[in-house]
Amino acid sequence: MQTRKRLLTTLGTSLLAILLTGGAAQADNENDSDKAETEGKVVEIEMVNNRFEPEELEVTVGTTVRWVNVERRSNHDIYFPEEEIASGRLFPEESWERTFEEEGTYEYYCQPHENRGMVGVIRVVGGEEDN
Repeated sequence: MQTRKRLLTTLGTSLLAILLTGGAAQADNENDSDKAETEGKVVEIEMVNNRFEPEELEVTVGTTVRWVNVERRSNHDIYFPEEEIASGRLFPEESWERTFEEEGTYEYYCQPHENRGMVGVIRVVGGEEDN
């Protein structure tokens, strides 16, 4: 009985540490998303209410964009028709990432919800700054 109690206490403490660490990492990602112009960063786009938020985004070369499905029930995908690149279905709380290595304009949409206006565009600009 004492061994079981000790095991449960250890598991509870470990779980709490994991949850606290995950929360801190999420807070860091939220702060980083405001700095899209910084090369090599990760920027998040949420899929919510059959929309991409934000719908338009400008980033520098080398930035990784992470799409996160924050819906409760709907699944979505990300499809780039010009390049025929697709994420596959993303269920609630799932995400997909793409790093943009070349300048350009990248239009995309959710295949099941394009007719509802679930479209977006990423503009990738050069990473060199004149300071």
